[in-house]
Amino acid sequence: MTILTFSAVLLVASFFAGLIGALTGLGGGVIVVPVLVLLFGVDIHHAAGAALISVISTSSGAAIPYIRSRLCNIRIGMFLEMATTVGAVVGAYLAARMSASIIAVIFGAILLHAAYSSVKRQDDGKPGKPDGLAKFLNLGGRYPGKNGDV
Repeated sequence: MTILTFSAVLLVASFFAGLIGALTGLGGGVIVVPVLVLLFGVDIHHAAGAALISVISTSSGAAIPYIRSRLCNIRIGMFLEMATTVGAVVGAYLAARMSASIIAVIFGAILLHAAYSSVKRQDDGKPGKPDGLAKFLNLGGRYPGKNGDV
């Protein structure tokens, strides 16, 4: 495969990864990692690392329209950010010590679960009632803005 072909395929796959990631919230790694591993034979450790680097800019860029359209809860996002950052550091530490086959099985299981959950879920479009923990953590969807609570 020539460098031009490699670049073209990777460019198209990356575009769709960003598109799918922004539409579903799953993250572009769902597309990029399998493309790098299965099509190009990249070790899953390197593919995951490259996907994580690309997620930094795609997540930041995609968040802007979601915030402007008031489709995200900033408080929940910040709460998630704290835990996912710690999880990411621990995950990177563990990944460096795991074989590629174990990581591939974990990755595949997560993808299958995400696909199953997406198909199984019946969403009527109405917001659900927050549970007690969400109320306790004040994750109800309001956060301070310039002109009062949003």
